[in-house]
Amino acid sequence: MNIFYSILTIIIGYLLGSISMAYLLGRIIRGIDIREHGSKNAGTMNAFKVLGPVYGVVTMLFDLSKGVLAIYVAHLLKVPIPIVLICGFTAIIGHIFPFYMQFKGGRGAATAYGLLIWTGIIILTNYLTLKATIPFAFFFYFLIACYWVTRSANFTAFAGLPALIPLMFWFAGVNAYTIFSAVLCIYLLVVSIITVNIAGGIKPESETYGRKVVKIKLIRKTVRLGAIIIPLMYLIFTRKLAGGFTAVMLGLFIIFEIVRRLRPDLHKVRGLKIILKKGEPTRMLSGYTFYLISALFIILVFPKGIGGLSLLFLTWGDLAAELVGLNYPRVKTFPGKTLEGSLGCFSICLLLGFAVMIFYDISLFQVLIGSLAATFIESIPKLEDNLFMGPVAALCMWLLG
Repeated sequence: MNIFYSILTIIIGYLLGSISMAYLLGRIIRGIDIREHGSKNAGTMNAFKVLGPVYGVVTMLFDLSKGVLAIYVAHLLKVPIPIVLICGFTAIIGHIFPFYMQFKGGRGAATAYGLLIWTGIIILTNYLTLKATIPFAFFFYFLIACYWVTRSANFTAFAGLPALIPLMFWFAGVNAYTIFSAVLCIYLLVVSIITVNIAGGIKPESETYGRKVVKIKLIRKTVRLGAIIIPLMYLIFTRKLAGGFTAVMLGLFIIFEIVRRLRPDLHKVRGLKIILKKGEPTRMLSGYTFYLISALFIILVFPKGIGGLSLLFLTWGDLAAELVGLNYPRVKTFPGKTLEGSLGCFSICLLLGFAVMIFYDISLFQVLIGSLAATFIESIPKLEDNLFMGPVAALCMWLLG
């Protein structure tokens, strides 16, 4: 009898999944085959484009729920848990290959996301401790921030789904639900890749700024990433070693600043034109020298955990703010600054804070305050964030320690 019910629930899962609301609404409401319009996909996103927001919402809600409905039916028939989860996946197969549409349906992304939400609730309520909710809360914040900034479900999937798999296994262990969730994540990544390829790729808004501007900024920031060695030396080794290295580098850059002031023609050298920001040739000190001054001050004054984290904020937060703000400049806050850039800075600072918390005695409250302080300093126009971002963040964390 169990075998009979197992086969029956699998068939029911396929039949439920094969109900294509986008196709049926297209036929009933507009008298069209939705597969011949828009992206030519019988799915939720194309329903929004072709049929409008009302019917798009109806399609989305049904597609999200039909996999979960298949699982509910399997639960009612009391089949084993592996068969229950297989029923959910057969709903995706039914969406992709509906028998009455010549086996040409949608891609099943909405159905898969519905199942992922359901398994996420199961994992949250049965396998996670209260402590584990903190990294998951940050993960969901990160997903929301990614989507709000990019307005791209595919970009959000690329950014979030690969991180969700190890996060689930690490905190919830290996069980039927985490394995099923991992399979769903992999499937959704594949769907996103296929969708992006069909659409011709994700086109960042930075193209409106010109390829040359973007290329120069990327090269400059890549060079700046070399500074990651300073916080890593401080966190992994000793204050003496990190401070000595930073002092030597600062001495070399001060010599560089003197030479470039005495020889203004050096600014025409191709390498310096790429490394120095617009306007820096006429400034007394460049951003790199300000960074080293700030780094040496932090190393000499603040304890290792707080100092190393604030140096990571300074190195990566500013980078994230500029690159995100460059690619997705929608909401301007101050001259030359965007809300999207600030979100990028705050997100990467939080991520770095969670990583450092594993090895050093830093509280979540300190990480939040330090991240907010670093983001606030970075968002102020015409303020030398290379000089103030790290020390202000470190001071705020130290005072609240």
